[in-house]
Amino acid sequence: MAPEMAASYIIGIFPSLATTGAHYWFHQKKTKSSAFQQLQKNLATVQKYWCESQSRILPLEENSRAQDHEAFKTSLYIMGSLFAFLSWVGFMFNMIVLASTRKLAISRFEQKVFASELCTKNLSAAEIEIILKDCEA
Repeated sequence: MAPEMAASYIIGIFPSLATTGAHYWFHQKKTKSSAFQQLQKNLATVQKYWCESQSRILPLEENSRAQDHEAFKTSLYIMGSLFAFLSWVGFMFNMIVLASTRKLAISRFEQKVFASELCTKNLSAAEIEIILKDCEA
C-alpha cells in the first residue's frame, strides 16, 4: 500500500505544477495584450503604471514594471512550490486560486480601469486624469 501512496503523491505533483504554469501563462497573456500595453502607455503619460501584483495604479519609478514582474514571479514560485509539495491537495488549492484570480477576485476598480478608454486608445493627460477619477469614484 505504501508504494501506491508514494506513487500517487508523486503523480499529484505534476498537475499542481501544470496549474502553476497556467497561472504564469495567463499572466503573460494579460501583460502582453494590446489592452494592457495601451493602459501602461496611457498611464506612463501621467507618470503612473498598473501594478499587476497589487491590482492598483502606482506612481511610475525607474524599473517599477520590472520589479512588479519579479514580485509576481517570486510569489508564484513560492505558491507553486508549496502547492507542489502538497501534491493533490495543493493542486485543488491551486485550481481554486487560479479560478478566483481569473474570475472571482477582480476588484471593481480593476474592472472599471480595464473597461475604460485607457485600454483602447491614446489619450491626453487631462483625459487620463478624468478617467482615473471616474474609476476611483
